[in-house]
Amino acid sequence: MKTRLSKNQTVNIITLGCAKNLVDSEVMLRQLQAAGFNTLHEDAAEADVVIINTCGFINDAKEESVNTILHWAKARKSGDIDKLLVMGCLSQRYKDDLIKEIPEVDAFFGVNDVNAILQSLNATYREALLGERVITTPSHYAYLKISEGCDRNCSFCAIPGIRGRNISRTI
Repeated sequence: MKTRLSKNQTVNIITLGCAKNLVDSEVMLRQLQAAGFNTLHEDAAEADVVIINTCGFINDAKEESVNTILHWAKARKSGDIDKLLVMGCLSQRYKDDLIKEIPEVDAFFGVNDVNAILQSLNATYREALLGERVITTPSHYAYLKISEGCDRNCSFCAIPGIRGRNISRTI
């Protein structure tokens, strides 16, 4: 089993789903770096902590998220990683079920729980870093999140229940 968590350890974030999740992961990476953690994004290198940013929108994405969680839960159980955290849409939508079904996960967080995730790693959210992130895309592009959520409650769509009411950046 690995040693107790300290801020100089390595955190690997696995991002699944849409570009909004990627931006959320990039924000998390910047906050973790500011807290003194070594960070990886979707890297197979050895890490002490794995954070999986999940998608819970369509069935294929939910299945990919669950399979990824189960893969890393096995690594957590065997002691290959010290801590496994799950965040994002799937966790927001199915948290209670996931807690029961996958006890190897240390904690589940929703889409807006950056502060709580940092606290679980004994780190503090830094408001001075608002708007900063670690760009993980190739150097010729980056995603810009111009809105979040939706105000429509279409019977076929889960976005308002996952991401909340529409919030838009000003021009």
